[in-house]
Amino acid sequence: MQISSIYDTSPAQWTARLDGLLHFIRQHGDRRITLQGYRALAALTPEQLALPGVSLLIATVRGQHGRQLAGLSFVSGFGKEACLVAVHPLYRGKHTGSSLLTAQLQRLGRLECSVASDNTPSLKMCFRAGLAAVALTTGPTGKPTLELRSPEHTGSTTISTQEGELLCRNPS
Repeated sequence: MQISSIYDTSPAQWTARLDGLLHFIRQHGDRRITLQGYRALAALTPEQLALPGVSLLIATVRGQHGRQLAGLSFVSGFGKEACLVAVHPLYRGKHTGSSLLTAQLQRLGRLECSVASDNTPSLKMCFRAGLAAVALTTGPTGKPTLELRSPEHTGSTTISTQEGELLCRNPS
């Protein structure tokens, strides 16, 4: 598997490439990609790929007819605006998604995303890439959603207590 960045495409090539990526997401996103993330990718221009916090990576594999798309990851605003990953079913469970997220983290330096709490495969992918859960919110579909961030941006997780202080105020 090879992970590469898409950033220097001519306008003529860009439209065709973006259409192919959007088709891949519709076909292999399993209806888990948020509308906000999909729209951010659909509106993406080659000029925006040069902005800080924006990255588009693809994972390809060598196939019978040349390189074939196995997965893609798009991040905008370091993940605050959009963070999406889609992997072809043949390459799921082989760390393709977590490899894409790890590459995004290395490329951008920091990353955050939101994942519905019932989406176990995506949560595993994020945890495997080194992201940590920092909050539980309600997502756009009304489901409980975990907010995940790269470790250096999760804040302090240590609890300071005084000696003899009760950790639970209402012991039963």
